[in-house]
Parts: sequence; C-alpha cells; structure tokens
Amino acid sequence: MRAQPQWLLILAFVVLYKLGDAVAGVMTNPFYLALGFSKSDIAAVGKVWSLVATLIGVFIGGWLVGQAGQLRALMICGILQALSNLVFIWQAQVGVDLAALSVTVFVENATGGMGTAAFVAYISGLSQRQYSATHYALLSAFAATARTFLASGGGWLSEQMNWEWFFGVTALTAIPGLILLLILMRQARSVESA
Repeated sequence: MRAQPQWLLILAFVVLYKLGDAVAGVMTNPFYLALGFSKSDIAAVGKVWSLVATLIGVFIGGWLVGQAGQLRALMICGILQALSNLVFIWQAQVGVDLAALSVTVFVENATGGMGTAAFVAYISGLSQRQYSATHYALLSAFAATARTFLASGGGWLSEQMNWEWFFGVTALTAIPGLILLLILMRQARSVESA
C-alpha cells in the first residue's frame, strides 16, 4: 500500500513534466502565421534548425544525466524548458524577422531535446528489466496521451489573451511538474540517507 502514493506521484509527474512545452507547442505555428511569417519561411527555418537543435539538446540532456544524475538533470532541463517559452514573448515583440525566428526555433527545440533526453532516461529507469519495453511503452503512451489531452485547450487559451500573455502562462504551466519533481527529489534523498 505504501508504494501506491509514490506511483501516483510519479504518474502525475510523468504527465506534467513537459506540459508547458505541450501547451505552447500546439500554438507555435498559428503564432508564427499570426505574426506574418509565410508557411515557406516557417518550413525553411524549421528544416534548418529543428533537427540540429534537437540533436544538440538531446546530447546535452544525456550529458547532464550522466553528470548530475537523473533527477537533477530533469530539474535543470525542466527549468530551461519553461524559460524557453519566454523566447516566444521576445519573438512576438520582434515580429517578422527570420534571424529571430531561427533563434526561437533553435531555443525551443534545443531545450525540448534536453528535456526529452532526461525524461526518457527517467522513465527508462522506472521500468523493471524483464518488462522494460512494456513499462516504457505504457509510461510514454500515458504521458503523451494525458499531455495531449491537457494541452488541447491551448487554442482556446490563446484566444483569451495576447501572445505575450499566452506564452507567459505556458511557462507557468511547467511549475506543477517541477514542484512534483522537487517532491520526488526530496523523497529520493530521504531514502538515500536512511
């Protein structure tokens, strides 16, 4: 019975960790279009920077897991993911500028890659060896489905405020996941010291 609250906490964390990115992500293309970028501008910049930035982010995230441990790496990457949503506020103020768009796309994808690398390492570590593929698939599917459901209100939210406020709110939606991570970190420390 004692393990159940731990698993509920872990499942809540798994759902909420990348929620800020998910809520912002559903509105990035409409945001770029509303600013005045053409679809070809968005595609050209995304084609150049998305993959490169994601790969760099995954490398840095994996390196952080190795250097700082899973939970500390999750915290560092989670904070950076939340802060990266603020780059959209800057983009909204700059307007149509391809260099600024390149920076925005790079920052968004690099921090997303960092968070994904740390997150994958974490949920892989939760899986029992004999059932690792099944556990990993279930956890990642649960996280993606729940986050998609929770992020589906992003369009409605963006209609209630201007872009700067919207992306500020999406940065704040990362806080519950980070609070749960702090609780997990505290529990891990108390287990280690016991």
